[in-house]
Amino acid sequence: MSIYIGKVRPSIMEEPINKNIIQFFSEYEPKQVVVPVDPEEQKKLKTIGVDGFIAGIMTGLTRKNANLVSRDCLILDLDDVVLTEEAMIQTVHKLLADVSYVLYPTISYGVKGVRYRLVIPLDENVNEADYKLLVHFFSEKLLKNVLKAVDVSNGTWSQIQLLPVLTQFVKREQILIYHRKNKFPLSQTLELAKTWAIPQQKIETKKSFNQFKKGGSRYRNTTTELFESIVAGCEEGNRNNRIAQITGGLLARAVDVSAVLELVRVANQYFTEPLSEKEVEETFYSIARKELGAN
Repeated sequence: MSIYIGKVRPSIMEEPINKNIIQFFSEYEPKQVVVPVDPEEQKKLKTIGVDGFIAGIMTGLTRKNANLVSRDCLILDLDDVVLTEEAMIQTVHKLLADVSYVLYPTISYGVKGVRYRLVIPLDENVNEADYKLLVHFFSEKLLKNVLKAVDVSNGTWSQIQLLPVLTQFVKREQILIYHRKNKFPLSQTLELAKTWAIPQQKIETKKSFNQFKKGGSRYRNTTTELFESIVAGCEEGNRNNRIAQITGGLLARAVDVSAVLELVRVANQYFTEPLSEKEVEETFYSIARKELGAN
């Protein structure tokens, strides 16, 4: 098992640590920080102030989807919790009573309510497609009584997760590490998840994109590529340019300015690491002023 440590920015990870995740967390010394009130300062702390990790196999130390071969832990951010903190912890413990796991408050705990990160070592490495399925299965089925809504960013393949920190709201005893003989069974759970997913995929079961002829490709043009780019995603380093390109392209085609802002917000959610709302709006308004002028 390899554990890669790094910051959100830049997206360069350190040489891997060859330890199992339970041993790593048991030996890890959390950093003491003060979480600022200002949202922008909070973001700065999260992106360049504290360490995060990826557990799995990477072919290079640059954190991007293409370099991450597999993960060996399922990691879920429990942000939109509908239970009390005590009830949430008990529910997770009951669900994972026979396997090892780590549960700890995130850096936003206390600032944005009850927020925890759940780290579940798997008995096999998992690929990207199966990992995304596991995220949905846990979030929508196994933890449906814990979470109000699914955090779609949990399924981001090469997302880095921040390590535990001690803050003005978080104490060391809240970092829960359970070492059991067994790891969570991947193959068995995937079979259950695939069976569960069949009725969930309403659109896919009713219609298949393969039914359509390929003749539509004759009409592909720059507008086609522009609209596809909204959901194409983007890795760190080119996100502001992508927002600018989409904004300029849509405004040049006379799309309503308020609709353009909503569309670039949608595009941002498909990025590997979404920009802050402030950054999206700043880029949008900068391009809009150039394209449309300002009063």
